[in-house]
Amino acid sequence: MNVVLNNLIIKKTNSWRHIKLCAYFFAYIGIVSFACTNVNAQYSTESDHFDMLPDLGSQESSYLSEADAAILGKAFIRQSRFQQPYISDPELVDYISRLGNKLLAASSDAGKDYHFYLIDNNVINAFAVPGGHVALHTAILTKSKSESELASVIGHEISHITQNHIGRRLESSRYDNWIAIGGLLAAAAVGGGADAAQAAFGVATASIIDRQLTYSRAFESEADSLGIRLMSRAGFDPQAMPIFFKRLLSENRLSELNAFEFLRSHPLTIERISESSERIKAYPPAKPVDESEFLLMQAKARAGYASNTEQMRDFYRDEIRKGSTSLATRYGYGLALSQNHEYDEARIEFKSLIADYPDNVSVRLIDADNELEANNIDRGLALLKVLYEQQRALGNTIIDIYYANALVLTGHYSDAITILKSAIKDNPTEPYPHILLSRAYGESGEEMLSFLERGEFHYLRGNYEFSIRQFERAERLAKTRYNQLRLQARIVDVENEIQQLESL
Repeated sequence: MNVVLNNLIIKKTNSWRHIKLCAYFFAYIGIVSFACTNVNAQYSTESDHFDMLPDLGSQESSYLSEADAAILGKAFIRQSRFQQPYISDPELVDYISRLGNKLLAASSDAGKDYHFYLIDNNVINAFAVPGGHVALHTAILTKSKSESELASVIGHEISHITQNHIGRRLESSRYDNWIAIGGLLAAAAVGGGADAAQAAFGVATASIIDRQLTYSRAFESEADSLGIRLMSRAGFDPQAMPIFFKRLLSENRLSELNAFEFLRSHPLTIERISESSERIKAYPPAKPVDESEFLLMQAKARAGYASNTEQMRDFYRDEIRKGSTSLATRYGYGLALSQNHEYDEARIEFKSLIADYPDNVSVRLIDADNELEANNIDRGLALLKVLYEQQRALGNTIIDIYYANALVLTGHYSDAITILKSAIKDNPTEPYPHILLSRAYGESGEEMLSFLERGEFHYLRGNYEFSIRQFERAERLAKTRYNQLRLQARIVDVENEIQQLESL
């Protein structure tokens, strides 16, 4: 479902299917840190004690409390959303989140509230922000050869957070310009590394950057070590980490002009790969796992977000001609056909897939989406409604946003409003339902509520001042004293948050 924002109103474009947000650049400079966690204490009796992580010691908690770091982490992600095309596709985000939480459960931060994100970008990169935020570019998903390779990157990023590398990095350069460090953090998010930080902010000297990167190489090795441990405990194959990194380094050397940003922001050397290869020898071989969901979501990210739809269609067609009959290949081919506006051909593929996999939610979802794309609105809505009701009965909310999105774009605003209010309650930090709800309220004549939801959307994307203006417009339209007071209180909350961020 491809939904674009144009003057804050969602309009039907060439495709319904990519639920993603594209935005203008909005820079955010932040220093984030929180109290260092000593994972050795928790795991000291385990068999992998040989690989104990060093306690380097630091005073970084004196710079920012854990609570303050959490505030800055949330603010960083919100404003990063304003800058980058975060994917809001519920299936993809849910898959990455479940995978991340599986690894998190094996870490010293088990039980903490982490958030995992996908960004629509074909450049291999990932970043972590203290407060429990891990973001991956879609290239990490589409170019991984196995789920364990994907898990190796997520585990590595989780380890940057659990080991408080930003805080320790700040401690190591306590006399450096704070803006320079903020620039490095912001550059990591946009995939530019130290060079982008210097260019974007113009305040970091070469010596500061060099010192930061030199120290970060030790952090990279530490994150590798703990990431391997998490992978093994979560049931993934630890061998995937050195294999994946070795392939990245090899491909990077063959295409130096297009160096992977992951390697720029995550310094990778032969020594690091050798170290990780040695570490994995102490872990038992991983048991075979079912990777069907990984392959299916990889196909969705690959075919659903392809810049060249004809090329992607031909890729999957060739795979089928070579004899591949897997669910993922057939799904990817059908999706690529639909993306290329070959709806009748896609319908044939989906009919065959549904016959073979009648209970597969992903297949049925994309079949309904294809009907909407083909302008068979009634049939597409009917298929989505059945799927929505079935999944809701099972306690699964994965279809809610897809169905609500289709309802809004076909003028069924009342039904959409009910679903969207529930979706926002279930996931209050996701911006997309708010802008959908704003559209639904606006088209229904509820202007005050429309501006309120528009304000919440921009607040969640870090555009605080603009969100306040939307709340103020809503307040002027409020017809009851209760709503006026409610909106005034919301404005005060945001203003206080801005002051709190400025004071940190």
